[in-house]
Amino acid sequence: MLSERLQREALSKCIVWFYDGNVRTFYSLDKTHQRAKANKALGMRRLEKMLMETFKGQWETAIIYENKVNGNELARFKRGARV
Repeated sequence: MLSERLQREALSKCIVWFYDGNVRTFYSLDKTHQRAKANKALGMRRLEKMLMETFKGQWETAIIYENKVNGNELARFKRGARV
């Protein structure tokens, strides 16, 4: 679990609906080290890798949003494929 500070600083978040009925929110890790500048592309790649490798076959739908109130949708996944 990320600290509240890292959740606030994340540039994107991913909401995942699992087959067992659970819904979880994951936040991107946009930095390579503490003092590095945030890199949105790095955070997106890490979220996609988490979906495709770590939770492979366990989720039905996943949506990646900007980590803002009413943030724009950045990517949508359905049953292991990007839509």
